[in-house]
Amino acid sequence: MKTKILVIDDEMGFQKTMRETLEPLGYTVVEAHNGEEGLKAVDAEKPNLILLDIVMPKLGGIDFLKQLQKDKGGNPFPILITSNFSGIGKIDEGLELGIRGYIVKSNESLKTIVRDIELLIGEAGK
Repeated sequence: MKTKILVIDDEMGFQKTMRETLEPLGYTVVEAHNGEEGLKAVDAEKPNLILLDIVMPKLGGIDFLKQLQKDKGGNPFPILITSNFSGIGKIDEGLELGIRGYIVKSNESLKTIVRDIELLIGEAGK
């Protein structure tokens, strides 16, 4: 069974880039455009890892994490925040809510993002 990555991000360009980068590596990519869609996709798709943006319409990343904590009692899979928002308060809040990493999209290469994804998936499989 392929490893499934849920990309929760309102930036269509980022979603397209992730799909075009990850699918040739053997991953299945599922997309959600905001936190509300992301919560539904978590239940429907059972992803192995989530890439989560912070600033989105309807339900942002931090509120998504809080709702996931409430609904699931924790994060049943690794979550990597991928956002252009780099406020230290949001990073700390995300860490308190169980994220496994934080990438500022505008500062990192695709190679770095893929490396972090592969590290987290490897850790989750142990």
